[in-house]
Amino acid sequence: MGVKIARSTRLVGAPRSFGLGASIGARRASRPINWALIMTSLERLRRNFIWAAIAAVVAVAVLAQQIRGGAEGEGTATEPAPASIAPVSIQSELTVKVTFAMHRLAPTVPSAQLLEQASPLKEGGFADRLSYSVLVGAVDGWQSGIEDARTVALPEAAVEPARALRDEVIGVMQRNADRGEDEMSAQERAAVDALRGRLGEVASILTPEGPSAAATTVVAIIAAVSWYGLAFLGGLVVLGIVLVLLATGKMRPLFAPVSSPHPAIVLGEAFLLWIGLFLGLQIAAGIAAASLGDALGESLSLVLSLACFFGSLAAALVYPTMRGMGWGELRQAVGLHSGRGAVSELVAGVLCYLGAVPLLAAGLVVFAILSAIARMIEGPTPPPSHPAVEMLGGAGAGQVVLLYILASVAAPIVEEIMFRGFLYGHLRGACAPRIRVASVAISALASSVVFAIIHPQGVLFVPALGGLAVAFCIAREVRGSLIAPMVAHSINNAVTLTLALTLLS
Repeated sequence: MGVKIARSTRLVGAPRSFGLGASIGARRASRPINWALIMTSLERLRRNFIWAAIAAVVAVAVLAQQIRGGAEGEGTATEPAPASIAPVSIQSELTVKVTFAMHRLAPTVPSAQLLEQASPLKEGGFADRLSYSVLVGAVDGWQSGIEDARTVALPEAAVEPARALRDEVIGVMQRNADRGEDEMSAQERAAVDALRGRLGEVASILTPEGPSAAATTVVAIIAAVSWYGLAFLGGLVVLGIVLVLLATGKMRPLFAPVSSPHPAIVLGEAFLLWIGLFLGLQIAAGIAAASLGDALGESLSLVLSLACFFGSLAAALVYPTMRGMGWGELRQAVGLHSGRGAVSELVAGVLCYLGAVPLLAAGLVVFAILSAIARMIEGPTPPPSHPAVEMLGGAGAGQVVLLYILASVAAPIVEEIMFRGFLYGHLRGACAPRIRVASVAISALASSVVFAIIHPQGVLFVPALGGLAVAFCIAREVRGSLIAPMVAHSINNAVTLTLALTLLS
């Protein structure tokens, strides 16, 4: 059988640049076959099982997101009880505040164009739909808002409370239309304050101070645009330099795939164990938080989430050692080492974040295109949201601290170890490991898609999250260590959370 194999290959683990000048055929001819890379039939079966199981998890995650979105949509049409008219969602509140701020920042932009960006609110809950009517009144005139509010359907299970809420909103908008620039009376302010329980900060738009209050949001938007604009330009420079250095061979990737199929498969099995355990623990934590939430509040949910992250990680780290991998071998395989030094890796993490921003921007463009197509086919769709952002509304100082720990410490550590460490390491050792370019492309794309899909923002948002994940994979490949992608991941989450917190303040 060995006589029939004409091509030879390199030893996996020996770093090689992406240099394009050398002859690929000459390199292959000069290296002997590494027979340790040939999988047995049992190893191929285990590998295929891992891939099938991961695909099943991805399919379940997509289905769960669809069911969640459908359940939210159904809940908006028929509220379960008169007292259960849900308040406006944080995502809708953000949409209203940003759209109103954009109107104040660029008053010459046609109101129809601005309102089109907020049209997904019309598919939200009853309070979301009324918030859209308030936005219409603030942007297009209070009479237009009144007419829009009158078209909001009342939920069948809560007709009377919903009618009373709608009438209160219409009454305030009508008084605004009649009063003009005059100050609000104490009675009118009391009416607006009563609406905050359902409309949140959207009710502030109904006050004479609404336009001036939008100044904070305008400042936040300008700061965000400046931050991401500079990061985008810096990221283009970083990506360009990295590509040139790799192409000329002046930068040599430090990632080395595992040296035989067995550890590669063990890494895949450990990832599968982690994702199953993590999702199971999250479901159990959600049930526990729901049953005890009234007594302990949102803090319990956050603490349980932290326990899910690190508990499932501990199990995933123990599993390979039970399958014969030494701790030192495991650390090298998944990138749990200091690379070229902690300081150097921290700097590389900042550069990785910059390089990720252009890929994020490209993903957002694809997301916008997919969303436009979805709107044409299905009508307005809810914007992507994350439970962490939803928790920001009304969160106390302790909860905000826990959110930052969860989003900027726990998630980057655990997710980078599992996705760029275990899953990427498994794929690099199992997918064309002897052809670095092909192996990197397949492994980065596959692991990034899995990473993006299991996040709760929805399938349409996969290109955006996938763009970030690809950048983290590139950092893992180039640096070898996980420190750089962890730092980049942490910066991204901290910036996103800070921006959301600023807009909601």
